[in-house]
Amino acid sequence: MNFRFLKIPVYIDPTYWIFLLFVVSTLNAFNRAGVLLAVIITFSLLTHEYGHALTARFFGAQPYIVLRAFGGFAYFNESVVAEKQRFFITLAGPMLQGLLVLIAYILIRLDVFNDYYIRFVLHAALYINTTWILLNLIPIVPFDGGGLVRYLLERKFGRKGYRASIIIGIVSAAIAIPYLLFNGYYLFFVIELLIAGFRYCKLWQEEWMN
Repeated sequence: MNFRFLKIPVYIDPTYWIFLLFVVSTLNAFNRAGVLLAVIITFSLLTHEYGHALTARFFGAQPYIVLRAFGGFAYFNESVVAEKQRFFITLAGPMLQGLLVLIAYILIRLDVFNDYYIRFVLHAALYINTTWILLNLIPIVPFDGGGLVRYLLERKFGRKGYRASIIIGIVSAAIAIPYLLFNGYYLFFVIELLIAGFRYCKLWQEEWMN
């Protein structure tokens, strides 16, 4: 499934639908609520990636978005953007998604909707996007938090900042992995953190050897 919105191409891989079906099945939500959850997840994911893509387009890159199993990705021509611009591109994803959290929170607080399903959508959007943002800001690549922390530390402290970002990533993975595992978060988050943690350990080993 492919489409273009706001002049940005979006490609949805078949594996994304399988992934979405898996998520809904783990919640035993093969009903109207399950369909709404699938819509909320997809809309939230697209909002996040559009934050990256629209900012990349603003800086002159040519972005496109891909949704596949385990998430979405906003690709763009990195050679035409500076490091500082890449920082803002990374930051824009969680910020635009944070706008969804704010809108859902305000509408819930105003309590203007009596319909059960509208209230369900608002509460689900608030929970999903808040959790998503917090997980995505874990300071280890490939999460956005890892790129943001690395940029800030390198800009301030150079090589020492880069090494500090590696240590922060390793410590963050060591804390987050057991927390997510024992609190019942989806296993793919844990697996992604494990892979990232091993990658950071290898980076630290390379830095120590140099």
